[in-house]
Parts: sequence; structure tokens; C-alpha cells
Amino acid sequence: MKYASLVLGLILSANLVFGQQENAATRVYIVRHAEKESGKDPVLTPGGFKRAGDLARALKNEGIQKIYVSRTRRSQLTADSLRIQAGIDTVHYTADTLCDELIKTIMEHRDFGKTILVVAHSNTIPHILRKLGVSDFPPGDLPDNAFDNIFLVTYKKEKAVLKQMKYGDRSGASEPMKPLQ
Repeated sequence: MKYASLVLGLILSANLVFGQQENAATRVYIVRHAEKESGKDPVLTPGGFKRAGDLARALKNEGIQKIYVSRTRRSQLTADSLRIQAGIDTVHYTADTLCDELIKTIMEHRDFGKTILVVAHSNTIPHILRKLGVSDFPPGDLPDNAFDNIFLVTYKKEKAVLKQMKYGDRSGASEPMKPLQ
């Protein structure tokens, strides 16, 4: 019961904190890390490095102020081109399937009211979206071979609004995700 109260508190806090900024619009871009090699804590494939460059080009004019990456090399390498190009800070977070650590870290850095990028994983993105207040995102992990989605969460009248876009070359996902409006 104590754990459930903590989780509920984090969710409500995130919705209120991200959605209530009067003069600052919070925008959270979320992507999955780019294509990776196999093995323990792998680096990106050549196609993954290309996708990382595509991400930097796709977001270069979006005013990204901070980048959150998990502690994996594939996540960090996906963000490196944009980080270097924009000269902005990267914050490492511990990926967990509940995504409490990420939300807590964003709140600790007081990045509400800013435009941030989160580089995450196929099994955490749906949870991150729900933690940010997108209640109608379908359950389950992203397809294992889907790397070309950019999810943008913004807030209108304290309600999370999700927009899904594509970037770079089409990834090998067998079934494209339905666009969200």
C-alpha cells in the first residue's frame, strides 16, 4: 500500500508539475535508442550511428535544453550528435520499468517548463508516456525493430497531448504503429 501511494504521488506530481507552468511550455521528446549491435551493453550499428545523426538533424531547431539518457552506451551514443551539436547537458538516469527514476530525476533537475529529450528503450517508452500523463497509449512494449518514432508530449490546459512522428530511414517494424492525434 505504501508503494502504491508513492507511485500515485509521483504520477500526480508529474502531471501537475509538467502541466502547470504558466509562462513556460513543457515539451518532452522521447525516442528509442538507435539500432544496436548484440552483446552486453552494445554500441550502435553503422545504421544506428546514421540514425543518431538523423535525430540530431530532426531536432536541431526544436530548442532542446536538456537530454536524458539511460546508463547504456546505445542510449548515450544515440544522443551524442545532438548533445555535441547543441552544446547541451546530458543527464544519466537509471532505466526502470516503472520509470519512477526518470520522472524523479527530471523533477530534481527542475526541467519542467523546458524542452527536453529522453532517449529510452522499447520496454520503457510506453511507461514513460503514461507517467507523463498520456493515459491512452497502448499497453505493451514497442516492436523490437522499431527505431524511427519520435513521441512528443506537450501540455494543453494541464492535459498531456501526444504527437507521434517519424525520423530517419524507416525502421524494420513489421507493423507500423497507429498515428496518435
